[in-house]
Amino acid sequence: MNMVFRNWRILLALLALLLAAGCATQLAPAYDKAIVDGLRSSNREAMILFATLSAESESKSYPARAATYNQLIGTLDALEMQSRARPMPKGPGHEAANKLLEKRGLPVVGDDEAPSATALNRMSATLSKMRDTDRKQGLSPTEVQAFKGQMSIYMDQAMTYEAFLQR
Repeated sequence: MNMVFRNWRILLALLALLLAAGCATQLAPAYDKAIVDGLRSSNREAMILFATLSAESESKSYPARAATYNQLIGTLDALEMQSRARPMPKGPGHEAANKLLEKRGLPVVGDDEAPSATALNRMSATLSKMRDTDRKQGLSPTEVQAFKGQMSIYMDQAMTYEAFLQR
C-alpha cells in the first residue's frame, strides 16, 4: 500500500510539473491585425498630408484639407479605443517583468493599457493641434516638419509595439 501511495504522489508531482512547464505567461495583449492595418493606412495618409503641406500653406486653403484631418483624427481615435479595449494580462509574470524594469530604471508596463494606446492618443492630439493651427494661420514648412517629426515618433512607437505582438 505504501509503495502504491508513493508512486501515486510521484505521478501527481510529474503531472503538476508538466502542466507548469506548458503554461506560458502572457505579458502583453493579443495581436490584432485590424489595429496594425489601421496604423499602416493612417501612416500612409498622414505622410501624404505632410507631403502636401511641405510647401507653405495658407489658412484660406484649409477647407480643402479639413476632411483629411478629420478622417485621420477619427481613425486614430477609433484605433486607440480598439487598443484600449484589449485586456491586459496580469499575474506573477507581469509583476516580475515590472520589477525587472524598475531595477533597470526603465518605465514599467502599465496595468491597464498597451503603449500603442498612449501613442495613438498622442498622434490624435498632434494632428488636432496641427489642424487647429492650419485653420487659424496656415502652416510654415518648419511647423510642418515639427508636426511630422512628432507624429513619426508616435507612429513608430505604436507600429513597433503592435508588430511585436504578432510573434
